[in-house]
Amino acid sequence: MSRILLVARRDYRQVVATRAFKITLLIVPLMLGLMALATSLLRAPSSVAYVMADDGTGMAARIEQRLERDYQRQVLRDLAAGTPARKPPPRPYLRVPLPPGVPADRGAEAFGRTVAPYLGGDVATPAGKRPLAVAVYFPAHGAARVWTNGRANGGLIGAIRDERTRLLRQALLQASGLGAAAIARIEAAQAPLTVAAPPPGRDRAQMAVRSAVPLALVYLLLTSALITGGMMLQGIIEERSNRLLEAVLACIEPRELLLGKLIGLGAVGLTVLAAWVGCALLAAFAMQGFVADILRPSLAALNQPWTIALMIFYFFCGYLILAMAYLAIGSLSNSIQDAQAYLMPVSMAVLLPVMLMVSASLQNPDSWLPRAMSWIPLYTPFAMLARLGTGVPPAEIAATGVLLTLFVALELLLLGRVFTASLLNTGQPPRLGAFLRMMRRPR
Repeated sequence: MSRILLVARRDYRQVVATRAFKITLLIVPLMLGLMALATSLLRAPSSVAYVMADDGTGMAARIEQRLERDYQRQVLRDLAAGTPARKPPPRPYLRVPLPPGVPADRGAEAFGRTVAPYLGGDVATPAGKRPLAVAVYFPAHGAARVWTNGRANGGLIGAIRDERTRLLRQALLQASGLGAAAIARIEAAQAPLTVAAPPPGRDRAQMAVRSAVPLALVYLLLTSALITGGMMLQGIIEERSNRLLEAVLACIEPRELLLGKLIGLGAVGLTVLAAWVGCALLAAFAMQGFVADILRPSLAALNQPWTIALMIFYFFCGYLILAMAYLAIGSLSNSIQDAQAYLMPVSMAVLLPVMLMVSASLQNPDSWLPRAMSWIPLYTPFAMLARLGTGVPPAEIAATGVLLTLFVALELLLLGRVFTASLLNTGQPPRLGAFLRMMRRPR
């Protein structure tokens, strides 16, 4: 056992000392930092300012009341839905007084001409400096006039249009002889509609939240296994070309070398995973913005110990499958060029189906492709990780878990024989027939 750990420690130190490994560790922190920076630069303001003037119609006050009612309804909806919040959300639209020199009593043309230079600039509001986004003028007769700063302010303009339409319909109904009570009944009337909702925990929003972390692990598994596997592959090829393996095998058995390299490669993968997950947790609880808004509820959804245990199991099995394949390819290859002949078909056989499966899972987690790939051992870790957030039946988890365990054991046996038989071979890489014979006859 001490010799196995000695090999593992040596390979681990050899990989983590490389520049490629250090760059790998920085990938996720850099991506999170760039996403946070882009979110802060591109995110629209949480609230904007607007000004209104009317020619004695009282419409400005009505619009302000309508916007306040809409905001209070949103606060009540958030409370009813159980949305966690430290404080109420900011008001999206803040009315401010007219800027200096902007007249409210000289008509729409004068109002628009004098207010235009202020649009887009920041003005003082009770919530601090905010961009002045919209200016509205309500004449005594005719259509209302709206000036904007050129950005999307559809919510505010839509609320103004809806309130004006509602008041116009009320006036028309009153002109037809209907009383206020009849008008109120007409406006409150709603057509009955029965909606069949999925069981709790199965709706699309909750499934998307619960699937965020498992789907992220699919990408982490692929990325970390391919990167660290490539580092280990290059190390084996260099040891073969430098005849270093002959000296090593004089001291330890090939089986011990294989186990040591697997442990070392696994330790490298766990180091990468721990660094990336640590950065993600830091981003979830120390940052604000889109990344944190996704990660926080996703991590909160993982409230079952068995879910975390299953994710670790599938991640470990998937990593072991890919790591063993890389070690076998390295033992068969005399150079990087030889290894490329094996790596290309192996990488394509893993990457393309997994990417298709992840895309299908994002659109419909219960589609046939993720369910079918769950029963193919090579893809079981990826498919089951992608489906964990949707509620996989326990019987299917147990059956695919047993099948995956048997596949990993068989892969270790067969590719271990290939690794042992081809370590010291020279010359051209073996053809398919010789490769199969290595699997059948252990040395």
